[in-house]
Amino acid sequence: MITVTEQLKNVFEANPLYSKEGQGLNAEVIARFFLPFSSAVWLVTEAEQQEDGDWLFFGYCHIQEWEWGYVLLSQIQEVNVRGLTVQLDKWLKTGTTVKDCLN
Repeated sequence: MITVTEQLKNVFEANPLYSKEGQGLNAEVIARFFLPFSSAVWLVTEAEQQEDGDWLFFGYCHIQEWEWGYVLLSQIQEVNVRGLTVQLDKWLKTGTTVKDCLN
């Protein structure tokens, strides 16, 4: 289960939706989620907490192909492929851009 720590919550709150509009591949990735042993990855660039406590993310995602879009944290947490669940990349460095993650 992905846990939003106080530190991660602070990062999310500092990068609200629409705050990086127009930056495209140069936008900083604030969280990277991935499904082990697959190509599925979510590069989150913006976040907003919803009234129900869930988080709405915007970023560059790859499931079958790369695309920009929105996803809820609860949707990412529901992914389960043969017992494998989505993980948070704990080694993502501050300042990493979407472009950096694609190389």
